[in-house]
Amino acid sequence: VTVTTSNGGGDGGCAATLTAQGQWSNGYVIQPVRVTNNGTSTISGWTVTFTLPAGHSITGSWGATLTISGQTVTARGVGHNSTLAPGGVGEWGFQASRPNGNTALPGPASCTSP
Repeated sequence: VTVTTSNGGGDGGCAATLTAQGQWSNGYVIQPVRVTNNGTSTISGWTVTFTLPAGHSITGSWGATLTISGQTVTARGVGHNSTLAPGGVGEWGFQASRPNGNTALPGPASCTSP
């Protein structure tokens, strides 16, 4: 499952794509989450926001700094992936748990850049 949305920032903004790498009865891995600079100038920093389905929780992440408030997740780039040249891509990922048998996945995601 892949969900892509584009939004805000700069002269073309950025897009975020969430791809489910693996799923099992009570969890899943979303990797890669790709952040793409759709603009014509370099962006220094990006923010991806999405909502986890009810009852889901993030159990680990890599390549981004996450802030979680209720079911809303806000991810920000870290040193190696936060500055993106035009057309550039930064990647990160996360693992989540969910109620046994629940097949819902998070998304869509919005992406903004300063």
